[in-house]
This record gives sequence, structure tokens and C-alpha cells, in this order.
Amino acid sequence: MFDLFEKWDGTPKQENSTQSSSSSSSSSTSAPAYDPYASLGASSTPYFSSSSSKTFVLSVGGSVFFNEKFRAPEIAKFCETINELKREGYQFVLVIGGGRVARVYQAGAKALGANNFDLDEVGIAICKANALMFTHGIENVWKEILDDPKKAENVMLLGKTPVYGGTTPGQTTDSVAAIIAEMLSADFINLSNVDGIYSADPAKEPGARLYKELTHTKMLSLLKAQASKPGAHIFVDPHAANILHRSKIRSHFISGTDIDNFKSVVRGSIDYKGTIVQTISASATQETADEE
Repeated sequence: MFDLFEKWDGTPKQENSTQSSSSSSSSSTSAPAYDPYASLGASSTPYFSSSSSKTFVLSVGGSVFFNEKFRAPEIAKFCETINELKREGYQFVLVIGGGRVARVYQAGAKALGANNFDLDEVGIAICKANALMFTHGIENVWKEILDDPKKAENVMLLGKTPVYGGTTPGQTTDSVAAIIAEMLSADFINLSNVDGIYSADPAKEPGARLYKELTHTKMLSLLKAQASKPGAHIFVDPHAANILHRSKIRSHFISGTDIDNFKSVVRGSIDYKGTIVQTISASATQETADEE
């Protein structure tokens, strides 16, 4: 041992070498090291890996499960899919949106005199209520609906799956998911009622083209062009898009109702319906050219 307050250069004192040797010998026969997770049980052993190829942050649009009606059977099927993929070693953070039900409540609050901040608070409450539904179907889920993005990693270190609703007024659930994906160096998956990014709103223009792949810069340009049109239905919140762009987060935009397609994305298949947004670095491009 050394005095906490003495000047220490990292070199052990010679007179303590015998004592240290004795201590080391006794330590080798002492009780096993304390395991802070032992009391949690085998099923809760920490499994979080920083490998982005195994970690996905899901921005689940409220339109998928909470639009015209509450789709409990579809939520149950989606949760079972998450459980299946978790058993294969994949890890998830879920961020759940509000959907039509949030807009109905916000309209009611506005009629009663709520201001924009209050309307955001109403939307956050609905998103959290929606998110709570998923905690009943996902195995080893963190039961509390989180609102601090920085808690995601700690929860995953405990072997649990974090679930979020809305967090802060003025911020969409897309933005929450994007910032968590940035923090974890994870893939971002946007699940909505549209099966990818189109050249125009496919609900209004049947001839709109589905993009199979975009760079982050192209995604921003397309978003800006679509957002400028009156009554536009944009595919992702602009703030979220900027987060995805600045950290070049690999992103997938797919339908939330096609479970098999979702599995294909997570398992790394290139043959799926949807849009992948990624930017290959100049060095990676050069390496590919050299190999050819």
C-alpha cells in the first residue's frame, strides 16, 4: 500500500516486496472475486457489445401499431420477433412514437387552450404510454420507460432492453433514436407505414420511385426538397437526419408491418425491401478499387 497523499512515482517500495509476495499468494487462495451481476441471475448476465453490426436502435413510428386502432396482436408478434433476434445475439433499443392517438389528444388539448410546449408534453405522455405496451412482450426488458438517452448503455450492460417514448419537448422520437444510435455507434432502423424512402410521397404519387440506397448527403438533399412542398409528408425528422448525417450512421428505412423483411435487415441481408442510407469513406472506396 502507499500513502494516498504521498508523492508516488509508480515504483513499489523494496521493503514491501516480501509482504506483497505474501499478499499475492494469499489472494490466490481467497474467495472468488465479487460478481456485481451474480444476484441478477444467469438470464441477466451482461451481454452488451459495442459492435454496431449487432446493435440496432429502432425508431418505431406510432403509425405502425397505434393508428386507426390499437394493434395488440401485431405488437405481440413484433415483440416475439425481438425476442427471437435477441436469442441470436442481436441487441436493441426501442423508441416508440405516438401515432394518430397522440395527434387526437394534442388536438383536444389545443382546443382547451394548451400552448405548443404543452402539446409536446401531451405527445410525450402518449408516446410513453405506447412504449409501455412493449415492456409486456419483450424478454429481459427494462420495465421503466426511459427518458435519458445516456441511460441506454448502462441498461444494456445489465442484460436488459431499453425502451423509450418521447423525452424532451421540441424533440421527436426519430431524433431520440438517432442520438442514441450515435452514442452507441449502432445502426438506426426507422419502422413506419411506408416501406422506404421514395422520390415523392407514394400516397399521392403512385409513380414515385423507391430508392434502394442513398448517401447521407443525398438523403438530406431529398428531405429538404420534399419538406419544401405544401402538405409534404417527410420520411424522417430533419433534426434526426442531421444527426445521422454528421456521424454517418448506417440507417434503414422499412415498413414496420413486414416482420420477415425486418428480420432480413437485422440479419444483414442485402435482399430486403426498403432503403439503406450509408456513406462509404474515401479510404474504404480506395481499398475496394485496389482489390479490383
